[in-house]
Parts: sequence; structure tokens; C-alpha cells
Amino acid sequence: MNNKSFHSFKPVSLIAIGFLLGIAGTGLASQKFGSSIFADVKSGMYYDEAIGELNSLGIITGYENGNFGPDDFITRGQAAVLLKRLRDEIKGMSAAEPSASLDRSSERNRQASRLAASASLNSGASTSSQGDESEPEEEENEEDTAEAAANPAGNIRFTIDKFTVDENKGSAQISVVRTGGEEGSVSAEYSLEDGTAKSGEDYEVSSGVINFAGGETSKMFSIKINEDEVSEGDETVKIKLSNPSGGAKLSTPHSAVLTIKDNEKSSSSSSANGSIEFSALAYDVAESASGAEITVVRNGSSSSKATVTYSMNSGTATSENYTPSSGTISFAAGETAKSFKVKITDNKAINGNKTVNLSLSSPSGAELGSVKSAVMTIVDDEVMQFGSGSLKFSRMTFEALESDGFAQAEVLRIGGADGSVSVEYSTDGGTAVAVQDYEVTTGTITFGPNESKKTFTVKLLADDQNDSGEKINLKLKNPIGGAKLGNPSDATVEVY
Repeated sequence: MNNKSFHSFKPVSLIAIGFLLGIAGTGLASQKFGSSIFADVKSGMYYDEAIGELNSLGIITGYENGNFGPDDFITRGQAAVLLKRLRDEIKGMSAAEPSASLDRSSERNRQASRLAASASLNSGASTSSQGDESEPEEEENEEDTAEAAANPAGNIRFTIDKFTVDENKGSAQISVVRTGGEEGSVSAEYSLEDGTAKSGEDYEVSSGVINFAGGETSKMFSIKINEDEVSEGDETVKIKLSNPSGGAKLSTPHSAVLTIKDNEKSSSSSSANGSIEFSALAYDVAESASGAEITVVRNGSSSSKATVTYSMNSGTATSENYTPSSGTISFAAGETAKSFKVKITDNKAINGNKTVNLSLSSPSGAELGSVKSAVMTIVDDEVMQFGSGSLKFSRMTFEALESDGFAQAEVLRIGGADGSVSVEYSTDGGTAVAVQDYEVTTGTITFGPNESKKTFTVKLLADDQNDSGEKINLKLKNPIGGAKLGNPSDATVEVY
């Protein structure tokens, strides 16, 4: 593929592919839900069932950290792998005799697991706003998938190996799935054990049996959490599955850790010392620039000294494109913004944009904010010009759950990030009712030099009406600083 065709291709959302495959694949598998398998797939979203069914068939997989990445982007090559898996599944099932169907399906699932590892089917650090390094599934998980496919009763496991719950939530919901087979009734026992948390003080110790009827593939059980007024930090509970019955086996992960988040620690530390985070979710810098200034901000209280460590590692960039570095940023009392510089190396090759992953860690005197990871893109100046850029929504439709209490919209700065620019944003009607379903929101987003992705939030209001699917219209207008409005400058939030 030549460079021109590569850069003219627009990445496809995993949700778009998942939705497309979900339509084509309906009926190929019994009903499963992605929210029972992946921690970041929210129950009730339109793609929930499609992700679950296709995962059970081995057509799509998740990251080894238990996430699916429903808003991540995929490349053309990754889309081709997904479509080939779907084609093979449909052709295999239509051609196979009923007696051979299970054997063919088992082999396809084993092939799908090997494809997941060999094709590295993930969105990569270059497109992840959180900066996660997504890796192919480990060999152990590949073997578990093959074993589950060969076992008609299925394998039982936790959906992820790390659960979290806020101390004041009252209970933690733990999800368990049955994969690879669903014939007959099966069960497994669960038990709890102290980690750093203490039974009777921080949580209520319990044990029990999880029963799956024939055809059932997901279950949940609750752990009761006790709130206290003591600032004692986050604490952990160990959770185990054991003694499977009915022909089922245990697969990985069959042990997990629940972290109880200390609300006294979070609230007191945040209010007293504030938080430190990157000023944007992403940064762009021209290859011809000598370096990029990356801004780190301190939000909330800044009455005392604070420090944070910054570091970087290669996404698609190499040491030929930039000079890796790390260091400590120190905030004096009253300081709210500091920056560090990433040295850029220019070349004359037409080799496309390159990415660098940026991270903050080890804060002292303050907490880390939510934007502790970011991506810097080195823009190939042989391919495109770099100016003030244009401002647009990252997509035409965003999704949110009413129960979350907020919706978040991403705004991108594309075509350059020279100088400072700003744009006004606002809610603009829709089928949702202002004041009843959401709060009217207006404001201005400002992008500093090199900043290329930011967000704003719309507060959602809970009600007792069954009005899922209502829409809130969003609008960008009045760009300032030399930037122009891009397309789309209008977007919609769908509230479920």
C-alpha cells in the first residue's frame, strides 16, 4: 500500500464493525452480552449483545486486561481479519452437517484464537486516548479458548481479574461467564479471602455456588461492602472460583482481586492538594519543529508543593523520530501549569505520522487526575501542512448512560496545532428535555500549542421514565485564533 492511500484511509470504529458483524451474525450464537465479558462494555448499549455473541464465536476478541475498547479505532488490516472470520463462520456453518458442526466450530475457535495473537488485533497505543499498550492474548488464554471450544459443558471464569468498587457503594457486583459450551447445568463455587481488607470491617465474607442452567452463559454475585469514616487507603479482597461440576472446567482467570476505593482518601486528598494531569488527551507536533511543549496542569487546590514524574515510550515512532526522556515536574505553591519538552528529529522520508505515548506517575503532594496518559503525534511534514488547524467533534454520535450522570464529548483539532485557538460549545435541543433530562451546557474549549484533543461534559439528570434513546444535540461555533470549523461541527448524544 502506498503512503498516499494509507493516509487517505479513515480509521473505522470498532463499534461500527461490531454493529455490522452483529447484524450479520445474529442467530449464529445463543444470546450473550458483551457487558458480562468486558469491563468497559456498558449494559444496555446497542452493541452489547452483538459483542457478546461474536466474542463467543471467536470472531472478535478483547484486550488481555479484560477490556474490549468499544470506541477504539481499527485499521483496514484488522477489519479484513474480522470480516474473514465472519465469512469463515457463516460458510462453515452452512456447509457443515449437523454432526460435524461442533467439530468445525471448535476448530474455527482455535484458529480465531491463533489469529488474534498473530494479527495483534488491537487498536494500538497510537489511537488510544488512555495510552494503554494493548497486546495480543497470551498463550495461556489461547489454550483456554481451545479447551472451552472442545468442551460442550463449557469453561467457567471471571470476566476480568481486577474489579473495583467505591467504599460507599454498598456492594460490588462480580461477573462470571461460561464460555465455549453451554450444554446442561453446571456450577462452580466462589469464596472470599482477606487481602489488605479485613472481613467484618471492610466487607462481609461470604461463599456460595454459581449455577448455570443449560444455555446460560453469564451470572453475577454480590459482595457486601462496609463503609467507614477512616482514611485507610484502598484495600483488596481476594476472590476465587473452585470445584466446577456438571462437566464444566475452570479457565483463566479463575482468581481475581477486588479493590475497595477509599472515599475518605480520595475526597480529602483531592480537596486538600488537588490533582495533576495532562492539559489535553492528545498532542500534535510538526516533524519539522525542533520539539513539542507538553503542558501538565494542577487542578483544585495548589496551596502546597507537589511533584509528578513524566515518561514516554514509542507507539509507532522510533528513536529516529524523537528523543525519549523522563523526569520530574515540580509545582511550587500556587503554580497550576508546567511543561516539559520532547525533542523531535526531522527527516525527508515520506513515512507517515508517528506516535509517542506519554505518561504521568508517582505524584507527591497531589493526586493524579484522570488524564494521566496521552498520545503525541509527530505529523509528517512531507505529507501534510501544519497550521492552526480546524476544530470538530471526533464523531457525529456519542453514547451515554443516564445512570452515569454525565455525557462526555470529544473535540479534535486537526490539520495543525500551531498557537492557541478556541471554540464555543453548547447543547442545542434534541428529543431529550432540557432541565428534565439534562442541564443546558455552554462554554469555551481552548487549545494551547500542540494540543489536539479535549473534552467537555454535559450533566445528565435521572428520572423514573422509560425514555431510553433520547438525544441531545451538540454544537460548535465561533472558532477564534485562526482555526476554522471542521466537519462535523454538530453532534448528538444518545442517552440510554
